[in-house]
Amino acid sequence: MKNKPSILLIFASAVLISAVAIAIIGDIFSPFAVTDQDLLNRLKPPSFLGGPDQYLLGTDRIGRDMVARLVSGLRMSLLVALAGTLIGAIVGTLIGFIAAHFRGYVEEILMMLVDFQASLPFILIALTLLAFFGNSLFLFIILMGLFGWETYARLARGVVLSATSQPYSKAITSLGAHPMRLYLRHILPNVASALIVQITLTFPQIILLETSLSFLGLGIQSPNTSLGQILGDGRDYLSTAWWISVWPGLLIFVITLSMSILGDALRDRLDPMLKIRTT
Repeated sequence: MKNKPSILLIFASAVLISAVAIAIIGDIFSPFAVTDQDLLNRLKPPSFLGGPDQYLLGTDRIGRDMVARLVSGLRMSLLVALAGTLIGAIVGTLIGFIAAHFRGYVEEILMMLVDFQASLPFILIALTLLAFFGNSLFLFIILMGLFGWETYARLARGVVLSATSQPYSKAITSLGAHPMRLYLRHILPNVASALIVQITLTFPQIILLETSLSFLGLGIQSPNTSLGQILGDGRDYLSTAWWISVWPGLLIFVITLSMSILGDALRDRLDPMLKIRTT
């Protein structure tokens, strides 16, 4: 009898599906564009706390609708996190496969790069690159892709080394199969479950990293908007207009928590070692 999904998992899935749906079609919930300004209604509280009826979640320091800003910020934060996660997963997995295939000096050099990346706090690497090369949306997404690639590289290398020592791998190689066929058709499916779990664990970390950099003014730049940027804009108004920072902070908390819950559930379901321990 299969285990039923827990309430936490159902909640996490509902939150993530809702976040994606709002990011895609959320503009219909606000009559205002994200750039519309109304200085006469600046720093107004949400409508359910006595603010103007047309501003459901209040306005910011220059009178922009918080609903419109949150939808735009959510869309950008999810885009950056998803693109950065996929870039890191693809690059790291490819490097892991290359290191396991060539071995020798190639493997040593690549694993030295992995150790170097893992030994430095990534926030310092990000600040250095942004200081040297400036900031743009494309560069920022590439920078997010550099986060966590060493984890994928180690994971892929370990699985490839283990798989290539198995009898089925040696049999396929002895039959004259090209190494690319061996990796893509037989080894990659074996590592796919571990990679999927790692992706769900890296995704919330990248959202938090983007939030931190945008909060410091080094992440997403105007006219683009992200949840971290909105959070940073409201830090000077916490005592007078708390809603500017609370709404994006609440969104970041709920999304990262839900993704972490989903990642733990996938790990419990897909990790063969956990299955062995529980049987």
